[in-house]
Order: sequence, then C-alpha cells, then structure tokens
Amino acid sequence: MKKHIWINTELSEIESQQKNDNNVDVIVTLPDRTRWWGTFFTYQNIETLRRKNKNTGENLSGTYLWSINMVIVEDVSRETIEKVVDELIREGDLQTIMAKIDDVSSDSEAEYGDDFFE
Repeated sequence: MKKHIWINTELSEIESQQKNDNNVDVIVTLPDRTRWWGTFFTYQNIETLRRKNKNTGENLSGTYLWSINMVIVEDVSRETIEKVVDELIREGDLQTIMAKIDDVSSDSEAEYGDDFFE
C-alpha cells in the first residue's frame, strides 16, 4: 500500500548510535489524505526513561510510564519504522494504534508528489 512516512528526526550519524535508545514522533499519510500520528519508543529507551524517572521521582519514581499512541520497537531506524507501519496497515491496526490528525489540505499536497493521492 502507498504511504508517506514522516519521522520528526531522521537519524544523523551521531543520532544513529542512539537508534536503539530513542523515541521519535511519526506521521503516516495515506492516499485518502488521512494522517496518523504515533510515538515510537525503543525497548531500551523505555528502560532508560524508567531509570531516569526513578532518579528524578517522576511517575512515582519510575513505577509507571505512559505515552499516548505508543509503539515499542527494537530500534527507530527508518527501515524498522517502515516495516512496522506496513504490518500495522496489513493487519488493520494503524487506525487503532495511531491517532488521526488533520487530513492533508490541498495547499500541502504538492509535498507528496504527483500520483500519491487517490
């Protein structure tokens, strides 16, 4: 299925060392102009945040952690995110796991190239 995936921070060389301990916002745009938003966390990042919260006292000293539209993955590389999004679409779970945000406006459609939208 056609889709466009925006990641709030494409990993630079320095950041790529953190691809296993990071979290990123992702917006998936579909050809029907709908857009879906979620935050992808790595398993290791969950533990890093738990330890930080334990030290700072946040979230009952690391007793819990939550994020709206959380997707937990091995790493936050574009390759992994694309595979996960493909699976969510294939299984019909994208609309359940990610939040619907504003549809693409006609003013913004040029950003997606010709032949993307239905």
